[in-house]
Amino acid sequence: MFDFLNENKRPNLDAGRLLAAILVVYPPIQAVSYDPKDGMLELSFALKGNFTKDMFDGFLEYVAASVEAYHSLEGLGDANIELNAEGVYDTCFINIRRDMETMTCGELSLLTEIAINYFGGQLIEDIDGSDNDEEYIIAQEDYLEQMLGNMRQFRIENRLVGVRERERVVIYNN
Repeated sequence: MFDFLNENKRPNLDAGRLLAAILVVYPPIQAVSYDPKDGMLELSFALKGNFTKDMFDGFLEYVAASVEAYHSLEGLGDANIELNAEGVYDTCFINIRRDMETMTCGELSLLTEIAINYFGGQLIEDIDGSDNDEEYIIAQEDYLEQMLGNMRQFRIENRLVGVRERERVVIYNN
């Protein structure tokens, strides 16, 4: 009845660290989740302003073509990617779902740069104003690559959700 009382249900620390690292290294990503049922990682970008369906369709087509080209250049094979956009009032969300088997740190960087370049100042970024040290970011990217590798090797049983909350990152275990 009360699932939180089940002591056998332990969160996977590497999976939680992966979600936290994604949010730390890529400030434009507002939320990230992992669903073990389909092995998909979902990245959510938040936008302020009003957008047309054509703008979203253009962005989604551009992302799909870019990921396909990236995978072709890197020799990674086909990627399972799902894209959608949803809006509420003056805030819209772009959601990119990717399978963990072919996701790389380079692709995360590509997706983030595409969002930054395409939407510019309309992209909501939760940055505290201080620039992170370049060595720290490089170390986080290396750590992120290691965590992606760990996620491919170990079974994660619980759904995880990571969100930005001002200057903090919070990970929930469902």
